[in-house]
Amino acid sequence: MNVGLTTAAAGMQVNERIQQLLANNLANQATPGFKVSNPEAIENPVDQMYRGQNGTYSYIGNMGTGVTFQEGVPDFSAGTLSQTGRALDVAITDTLASGQYAAVQGGATGSTPMPGVVTVGNGGRLGVNGQALAVFDANGQPVQGVYAVRNPNYRGTALTATASAPDYDAGGNPSYLFANAQGQVIGVPGQGAAEGLSIRVGNQSNMGYHSFYPVHYVSSQGQQGIALTKSGSLQVDSNNTLVDSAGNVILPVGANGQPIQGARIVINPRFQGPEVFAKDGQPVTDSQGQASYTVVNAAGQPVPGARLGTVDADVTQLSPLGQTEYMVGNSFAPATVLPQLRTGTGQLQPGQLEESNVDPTTTMTLMLNAVNSYEANQRVIQTEDSLLQTATTDIGKVNG
Repeated sequence: MNVGLTTAAAGMQVNERIQQLLANNLANQATPGFKVSNPEAIENPVDQMYRGQNGTYSYIGNMGTGVTFQEGVPDFSAGTLSQTGRALDVAITDTLASGQYAAVQGGATGSTPMPGVVTVGNGGRLGVNGQALAVFDANGQPVQGVYAVRNPNYRGTALTATASAPDYDAGGNPSYLFANAQGQVIGVPGQGAAEGLSIRVGNQSNMGYHSFYPVHYVSSQGQQGIALTKSGSLQVDSNNTLVDSAGNVILPVGANGQPIQGARIVINPRFQGPEVFAKDGQPVTDSQGQASYTVVNAAGQPVPGARLGTVDADVTQLSPLGQTEYMVGNSFAPATVLPQLRTGTGQLQPGQLEESNVDPTTTMTLMLNAVNSYEANQRVIQTEDSLLQTATTDIGKVNG
């Protein structure tokens, strides 16, 4: 198979997927709470090339074989808050500190995001605040007993580059290597035994614990469980139950800060006040002494102390479900989701909405870049096709 053809075709497929993702971002420019997703591609396995002469072989370099669209990574940077005055609009503002974040070893999922600068610790291990960085395999799962360590041959200053990749000095040495628990180097990033291993270093836009509303989610296949949403455009269904903009029931939180399964927030239809929720999510009382809402369990009984509230989740464990909903840890099952949630630290902003964080100008520029890249790959295929045509019809032809 001609490598030029397959590599160019792989690039065209990736460009198509990128264009679809960007088009979805642009279509949701006006969706409250929508978070833009950034396209991520991964390089296909690289072929190592050797030159043979007199029975000996010498390495002459690598040859790429194309790329594959990996995923769309949501950007959780805050959108602009707009004052709507609508009683059921309640925006969430995160309280994360700005700056660098990195995934360190530990936590319910084998890793946890931590704010701080990556430094070199004992045995050359990279870590944050004394905790070693987590190392992930090609499936995004933490690998036990493997550490990222500073490369002693590296002569640069940066420990990581963009997208958590290693930095390289003038001699081509990567800033970090992978080692086992005994400190023995087991591989170079992207090569050999370390193929697929990675670390996670980012900022508050793509890492850390952000605040969300928990919802009772029902998938198109009928699966039910707990999901999360950022949309503060709350609605009321025919039973006066509080739901999100997609119709999912908003789950109240209890005194322990955890979602209450099967419970719901019922809005009082006789309530006459201008606001339904206090800043702490508690109900408010109108001039007639009527509460704006009550929380009831699955049996319809009041749940004392329950309220509208948020939960915090590690955004590296979330995957988009729809416009503003997210699955936690690839599951809806409460037994899997609840251990990954923390008491919410986000601040509620009644009467306001968080707009989407889509930048239409940037999105359109990226779409044009994807089109240009697609056309460039298309021209490569046309050129390769022309060369193959020449090779099969002209080369070796006998004149007579």
